[in-house]
Amino acid sequence: MIKEEKIEFTTKWCKYSKYKIEKKDDKFYILPDKNATPSTYDPFDFKNEILKDLLEIGKESVGDDIFKLGDKELSTEAQSKMEKFQNLVLKFVNNYGLLGNFRYLPTNYEFMDNEETPVTLGYNMSTTAKEFEKRYFWADSKMNWSKSMKVNDLHRNTGMDDYFKQTEGDRLDDIVFSKNYAETISEIIDFATTIYNTKILICAYLYDDVADDIREVYESSITSHKLEKTNISYGVENGQIKFKWNFMSLSSIIETILLLNETSGRTEVKLCKHCKKPFIAKNIKSEYDTIQCRNRENINNSRKKEK
Repeated sequence: MIKEEKIEFTTKWCKYSKYKIEKKDDKFYILPDKNATPSTYDPFDFKNEILKDLLEIGKESVGDDIFKLGDKELSTEAQSKMEKFQNLVLKFVNNYGLLGNFRYLPTNYEFMDNEETPVTLGYNMSTTAKEFEKRYFWADSKMNWSKSMKVNDLHRNTGMDDYFKQTEGDRLDDIVFSKNYAETISEIIDFATTIYNTKILICAYLYDDVADDIREVYESSITSHKLEKTNISYGVENGQIKFKWNFMSLSSIIETILLLNETSGRTEVKLCKHCKKPFIAKNIKSEYDTIQCRNRENINNSRKKEK
């Protein structure tokens, strides 16, 4: 009997024991509580839970009447002011930490050495260095990254040199683990909807009975998405040789977890074939999160055949 292949992955991420919601400039932010303490964990130990919980936020967002009106940015901004979505996002961040979007979004880092250099973001947008810093660092912060951040600091803080590896130590010197670092609720909702829509697209491509031209559109959309560059090494942990992935952000980790979930041949986090709710499958062949959903889908299929 051939033993099932299993590749071990490991990385480190930092989160605080408690986060809070604060309002600034008519936007709602999440940042560490004043008395919170930091700790590190390996997101791959909770990969199914992280993906399922984020997908649940995405499902609630795209199913909300506000989202159905059209403009995604305006929709997620409006949802960020609703208690329902604030509670969902706060629960996710308390469990897994912030996304690290300060490093996830820019495609250039020259602005850290020169404040006149515009910040180019991953979704083809550009902003000034000052505005970008203001967005992520709280009002109490005295830091001015565009004047003080140098290339060597960037290398150290992103785990890209030999002296401070991202997967070693407690990572508390990292930029995105400062107590002054904050992210808007709207951008976390936006990321959740992106991941959920990607999952919906993959499910439609794999399981829906559609025409070839539609399937080609699905395939084109799926293959156009590329993961952020990551640094990979290997090492020994608890007597096992494991891949060590030096991720720039939790956003990148979640994207990779989704990729592994869909390509491993063991899709453990699924969307219910009937209600589209995310669930962790106890049986790899499961297609529904509850027996009730399976029965309802069977009834729907029977009615379609009768017609």
